[in-house]
This record gives sequence, C-alpha cells and structure tokens, in this order.
Amino acid sequence: MKFTWDENKARKVKDEHKVEFDKIFDIFEDDFSLDIIDEKHSTPNETRFIIVGLTAEYGLIHLVYTMPSDEEIHFITARKAGKFYVEQYEENIRRT
Repeated sequence: MKFTWDENKARKVKDEHKVEFDKIFDIFEDDFSLDIIDEKHSTPNETRFIIVGLTAEYGLIHLVYTMPSDEEIHFITARKAGKFYVEQYEENIRRT
C-alpha cells in the first residue's frame, strides 16, 4: 500500500496537532480500529474515511483519509482522538 499526503497539509497537522503522517502508518494494523465513512465531508467524487486506532508513536489517533486507488491511501488530517472517539474505540474493544 502506498501512503501519500500534501506536504503543506502535513506541516500544518504537525504544527497544530503535533502528529506526523509518516509516524502513523501502523494505525491500519490495529485489530480494534474503527473505520467509518465520513459522510459529512465526502462528495460524489471523493469518499472520505475516518479511522480511529492505536499508533506506537502517539497512542489513539483519529485520521481522515481517502483512497484514490486500490493501492493508495491519501492522508488528509490527523489528531489525537477526542473523547467521543476514545469512547467509541473502547466500546468496540468490549464488543469483541
């Protein structure tokens, strides 16, 4: 899988949210991650996804991304998971 992002956006995310895109690839390896369609921000031409999962570097992260192709995941923004997503993640663990 190829991970891509806009460099200007990556710098903004690092400055504002203290998260570096190149350190969160392992979010997709979390068996308990939540992966949902971001219906609010998706368009007819682009489906956006939200994944909430554990990373080794930052702990629980909320990442918004798209999939321009079957071989590419494009990061849009990321931050440490807020209370709502932490609760949803913990509920997902309890269900399994």
